Amino acid sequence: MGWVTLSLRKLTLRTQINDFELQDITLSRQLRTTQRHRAYDKSRLEASKKSEITEAKKAYTKAREDRPEVTSEEYAEWQANYAAAKEEYEAQKLDIDDYYDGLMEDIEEEATDEENRIQEEQTTLEAELEAVRQELEAVNEQISSDIQSSKISLK
Repeated sequence: MGWVTLSLRKLTLRTQINDFELQDITLSRQLRTTQRHRAYDKSRLEASKKSEITEAKKAYTKAREDRPEVTSEEYAEWQANYAAAKEEYEAQKLDIDDYYDGLMEDIEEEATDEENRIQEEQTTLEAELEAVRQELEAVNEQISSDIQSSKISLK
């Protein structure tokens, strides 16, 4: 008659296994969502960075396009303006690169922390799931042996 109690325990263990598997699926989804958000945020920042660099380059490009003939009197003045525009562009580009690199590092760090938290939770959950599965296996074996020992033998 102990197999009845064991059958109830078996039902409880199956329910726990299903709950753990659902939690594992949920954690996997959270992990993929975090990875997608990181990729989206990084691509958005890359687009913004490229846009700002393009905007900063406009004055430099205009100065380069306004180049007079080498033999003209305005050439020396143009060279000074061009050098100043180039220097200004390079300084702005460096500032933009530094700013966006910092933002990228922040995004990467936050996403990595979240991924590590989720993976630790998954590892713990998988260990608990394995323990419940082993207990279920032991209960199944015990039920089987209890049923075998309570068989009525007709000889």
